[in-house]
Amino acid sequence: MYDKLSRPQCSVLTQLRTGHIGLNAYLHRFKIAPTPLCPHCTTLESVPHLLLICPAYRHARLRLIIRVKTAHLSLRTLLSPKSDAAPVLAFMCDTGRLPRCEL
Repeated sequence: MYDKLSRPQCSVLTQLRTGHIGLNAYLHRFKIAPTPLCPHCTTLESVPHLLLICPAYRHARLRLIIRVKTAHLSLRTLLSPKSDAAPVLAFMCDTGRLPRCEL
Protein backbone atom coordinates (compact mmCIF):
# COMPACT_ATOMS: atom_id res chain seq x y z
CA MET A 1 0.00 0.00 0.00
CA TYR A 2 2.82 2.46 0.84
CA ASP A 3 5.56 0.82 -1.24
CA LYS A 4 6.15 3.64 -3.70
CA LEU A 5 5.64 6.55 -1.30
CA SER A 6 8.16 8.58 0.65
CA ARG A 7 8.10 8.61 4.43
CA PRO A 8 6.42 12.08 4.58
CA GLN A 9 3.79 10.94 2.08
CA CYS A 10 3.06 7.81 4.13
CA SER A 11 2.79 9.93 7.25
CA VAL A 12 0.28 12.35 5.71
CA LEU A 13 -1.89 9.53 4.35
CA THR A 14 -1.85 7.69 7.67
CA GLN A 15 -2.78 10.87 9.52
CA LEU A 16 -5.63 11.59 7.09
CA ARG A 17 -6.94 8.04 7.38
CA THR A 18 -6.84 8.02 11.18
CA GLY A 19 -7.91 11.63 11.73
CA HIS A 20 -4.78 12.20 13.82
CA ILE A 21 -3.60 15.17 11.83
CA GLY A 22 -2.89 18.81 12.64
CA LEU A 23 -6.43 20.04 12.16
CA ASN A 24 -8.16 22.04 14.88
CA ALA A 25 -10.70 19.34 15.79
CA TYR A 26 -7.86 16.99 16.69
CA LEU A 27 -5.49 19.57 18.18
CA HIS A 28 -8.22 21.07 20.37
CA ARG A 29 -8.61 17.73 22.15
CA PHE A 30 -5.11 18.25 23.54
CA LYS A 31 -5.54 21.98 24.16
CA ILE A 32 -3.06 22.78 21.38
CA ALA A 33 -5.64 24.70 19.32
CA PRO A 34 -7.90 27.24 21.05
CA THR A 35 -10.96 26.06 19.13
CA PRO A 36 -11.95 22.94 17.17
CA LEU A 37 -13.44 25.13 14.44
CA CYS A 38 -12.09 25.79 10.98
CA PRO A 39 -10.32 29.17 10.73
CA HIS A 40 -12.21 29.84 7.48
CA CYS A 41 -15.77 28.99 8.53
CA THR A 42 -17.69 27.98 11.63
CA THR A 43 -17.56 24.22 11.08
CA LEU A 44 -15.58 21.61 12.96
CA GLU A 45 -12.21 21.37 11.22
CA SER A 46 -11.87 17.65 10.53
CA VAL A 47 -10.57 15.48 7.70
CA PRO A 48 -14.01 15.26 6.01
CA HIS A 49 -14.38 19.03 6.30
CA LEU A 50 -10.95 19.67 4.82
CA LEU A 51 -11.21 17.20 1.93
CA LEU A 52 -14.88 17.54 1.02
CA ILE A 53 -16.53 20.69 2.37
CA CYS A 54 -14.47 23.73 3.33
CA PRO A 55 -15.15 26.59 0.90
CA ALA A 56 -11.66 27.99 1.47
CA TYR A 57 -10.22 25.02 -0.44
CA ARG A 58 -12.71 25.08 -3.30
CA HIS A 59 -10.08 25.73 -5.97
CA ALA A 60 -7.79 23.01 -4.62
CA ARG A 61 -10.81 20.67 -4.52
CA LEU A 62 -11.61 21.43 -8.17
CA ARG A 63 -8.05 20.41 -9.07
CA LEU A 64 -8.55 17.27 -6.96
CA ILE A 65 -11.74 16.45 -8.89
CA ILE A 66 -9.83 16.77 -12.16
CA ARG A 67 -7.03 14.54 -10.85
CA VAL A 68 -9.33 11.77 -9.60
CA LYS A 69 -11.60 12.10 -12.66
CA THR A 70 -14.85 12.12 -10.70
CA ALA A 71 -17.00 14.84 -9.20
CA HIS A 72 -18.34 12.39 -6.60
CA LEU A 73 -15.70 12.74 -3.91
CA SER A 74 -15.96 10.68 -0.75
CA LEU A 75 -13.56 9.73 2.00
CA ARG A 76 -13.79 6.13 0.86
CA THR A 77 -12.71 6.92 -2.70
CA LEU A 78 -10.00 9.37 -1.64
CA LEU A 79 -8.46 7.51 1.29
CA SER A 80 -8.99 3.87 0.39
CA PRO A 81 -5.76 1.84 0.43
CA LYS A 82 -6.51 0.91 -3.19
CA SER A 83 -6.89 4.55 -4.27
CA ASP A 84 -4.13 6.48 -5.98
CA ALA A 85 -2.56 8.60 -3.25
CA ALA A 86 -1.08 11.22 -5.59
CA PRO A 87 -4.25 13.35 -6.02
CA VAL A 88 -4.85 13.57 -2.26
CA LEU A 89 -1.22 14.40 -1.57
CA ALA A 90 -1.32 17.09 -4.27
CA PHE A 91 -4.52 18.48 -2.70
CA MET A 92 -2.80 18.72 0.67
CA CYS A 93 0.05 20.68 -0.93
CA ASP A 94 -2.41 22.89 -2.82
CA THR A 95 -4.24 23.84 0.38
CA GLY A 96 -1.07 25.06 2.06
CA ARG A 97 -2.07 23.17 5.21
CA LEU A 98 1.29 21.43 5.39
CA PRO A 99 4.05 23.63 6.81
CA ARG A 100 6.67 22.31 4.40
CA CYS A 101 5.08 20.59 1.47
CA GLU A 102 7.80 18.36 0.12
CA LEU A 103 5.51 15.56 -0.93
